[in-house]
Amino acid sequence: MILPRRFFGAELLPLWRWKDGSSLAGDDRVAEIGIGQQYLTLALRTDIDGEGSVGFEVLLPCPFDDECEGEEWAPAYTVTDLWGALTGDRDQDPDVVCTVHGGFDDVDQEADDHDQDDDPEGRADLEAQAMEAIHA
Repeated sequence: MILPRRFFGAELLPLWRWKDGSSLAGDDRVAEIGIGQQYLTLALRTDIDGEGSVGFEVLLPCPFDDECEGEEWAPAYTVTDLWGALTGDRDQDPDVVCTVHGGFDDVDQEADDHDQDDDPEGRADLEAQAMEAIHA
């Protein structure tokens, strides 16, 4: 409980519950913070920066699709980050990436959002169609 206290303050400790045995975050330890009927799911990352630093990430819903079952983890450094996750202020955070849809700056995401057909009229091969009409 030292790490949760250091990151988020002693006031959150009564709300904190480790979810031992959870595989939600791979091999990392998972916790929940219960706030009335709502809760936040956090993962204790033991190598959050690739250099062995410890930190937390909070699980967010996919901002691209309400029905998406993908995971989206956002860094959580302070209790303010947790509040943002709880109130939805982190939903448009450019640092988060959905495991299904990618991130906000993902090139594929724009196509997923709009489901655009690059050739809706079937005119990509106009030259071939013209040649076929001439030679027919």
